[in-house]
Amino acid sequence: MKRNLFALLSLLVLASMVLAACGGGAVATATEAPAATEAPAATEAPAATEAPAACAPAETGWSPTTAETGTKGINIAFEQEPDQAVGTFSNMSFAAWIWQMYGVGPGKWDDQNNLVAYAATEIPSTENGGVSADGLTLTWKLKPCIFWSDGEPITSQDFVYTWQAIMDPGTAPISRAGYDKIASIDTPDDQTVVVHFSALYPAWALLFDLGPNNIGGGLLPAHIFEGQTALETNPEIHQPTWAGGPFAIKEWVPGDHMTLVRNPNYFGDAAILDYINIKFVPDPEAGLAALQAGDVDLMVNMAESDIETIKSLEPQGIKLRVDPTPEFEHLFFNLGTTAGVTMPDGTVAGQSDVDGFCPFKDVNVRKAIMLGIDRLTFIEEYLKEDEKAFIASLWPNSYWYNTSLTPYPYDPDQANALLDAAGYPAGSDGVRAGTCDGNPVKFSLGIETTNAQRRIDNVLAIQSSLREIGIDIKPNHLPAGTFFGSYPEGADMQVGNFDMAIYTTGFYPDPDTGDTFLCSGVPFVDKPTGQNNYHFCDPALDELFAQGLASSDAATRKEAYDAIQQYQYDNVLFVPLYARANVYAYQDTLVFPLSSGNSGGGGGAWAAEYYDTTK
Repeated sequence: MKRNLFALLSLLVLASMVLAACGGGAVATATEAPAATEAPAATEAPAATEAPAACAPAETGWSPTTAETGTKGINIAFEQEPDQAVGTFSNMSFAAWIWQMYGVGPGKWDDQNNLVAYAATEIPSTENGGVSADGLTLTWKLKPCIFWSDGEPITSQDFVYTWQAIMDPGTAPISRAGYDKIASIDTPDDQTVVVHFSALYPAWALLFDLGPNNIGGGLLPAHIFEGQTALETNPEIHQPTWAGGPFAIKEWVPGDHMTLVRNPNYFGDAAILDYINIKFVPDPEAGLAALQAGDVDLMVNMAESDIETIKSLEPQGIKLRVDPTPEFEHLFFNLGTTAGVTMPDGTVAGQSDVDGFCPFKDVNVRKAIMLGIDRLTFIEEYLKEDEKAFIASLWPNSYWYNTSLTPYPYDPDQANALLDAAGYPAGSDGVRAGTCDGNPVKFSLGIETTNAQRRIDNVLAIQSSLREIGIDIKPNHLPAGTFFGSYPEGADMQVGNFDMAIYTTGFYPDPDTGDTFLCSGVPFVDKPTGQNNYHFCDPALDELFAQGLASSDAATRKEAYDAIQQYQYDNVLFVPLYARANVYAYQDTLVFPLSSGNSGGGGGAWAAEYYDTTK
């Protein structure tokens, strides 16, 4: 069922960084690179020019909050309710999928896993002069006469502002990865954006472009946010009244639904539907029940274990779609240290607010947990999948996967031997205990994850396996919005208040993981941003990731990512549980845009204007 999704995309996008001359033309004064502790200085806006009479929005001053909902629409069930609607400020995939429906970027990923032009006229390449000979300058050309939903023009200044906002130390985006590689942005005119990088950054497609796993992608409207800081607390970030895509958010009733209505000022093909109603359901089972009852048209994010059930509902007019993806479900350890790690330059980095479970510092303890979980049986008996879902690293079903690695087997005897040798014998209650760094410890550990039934089943299976090697597991199932919260919201993963955790993610369309494994990505009180939920810091791994960005050649980068995976495998930084697919159940009356691994688990969200219904 799985296939290689990304080799072609990688070769096409990454090839754009080889030698070629950059297009010429007059260039405005460059915006200076920001100091490490300062927000970027504002770029001077170009002088106003008289717009052609024909270049005008369809409805000046339009607002979705007062717009008519209309009569033609569909209902989509989401088992997770986002914490924020702007993907840049949320850890949640469900937020990214909504962001795809109303947000905008210069490019986006289509149903063939290709990066295609969106607000831009074309994707920068060496052939069209959009990428400089040294790979340090990228030029985007915006389509003329395009507008935000309120009728204000989308211009090059929105790129500048988005970069400034993400780099503003007073604002806490989920991550600044990649944007911190930008030295300056020139705006010769309203339609031209010239991005200058301080170092080669072959993952540039992850910046500004709108994608399903792209929390740094998408543009912010400068005319709404200019001069503001702490955007994560701004109502227009939580529930925007603006949009650049085919829909805009009319209302959001927490715990119940979100309604998006057609954006009349959208520059692309007008949406076929008047509205999309997203119903928040407590779990996938409730979503499937609503689908059977005819209350919803589409349920996203179903589990692989649901495939046979969905197939059985075909006589009732319910259909199945399965898209292979590079995503994975994984269990990982809190490896945080409040002391931090001394870097080669003598500075201290990677500090966490909370120390992780002390025995996790021993690789053999982590390896014992890996060996003590019967992953393959869970895959075969619960998911009804085969060995293709049994993986050794975190880049499955892609060009970047290190095929030389073999998944660790289930070996409770070896796991027990490793824990015995580490000095943690089982007590009278069967639970292992001992001392670590002079302090008593007991292997009664929490696993934190969402409250979806598949996660409950997953933790129960792990709990049963680890009991056999003297580890007591205490499940901690939280609502998704709480579990995936940000550092400013006090979320356990970001703050470090957990032992182990489980969730699904993926590193695509580019293999770069941003700051997910970097010392600089560990969030803590003095730096409340970053995606390093592992709270792990090692300068050696930082260097390997730097090598992954040091070349634009796909084969050279593949060597670097193979080395990264070997390091992670040898050091057992996590337990890859299984490769994921995007599984959808939908009514046969739904006209469902094609989707792919790159276009995302929101199904047709990347092309929401083409949703239709025959009801």
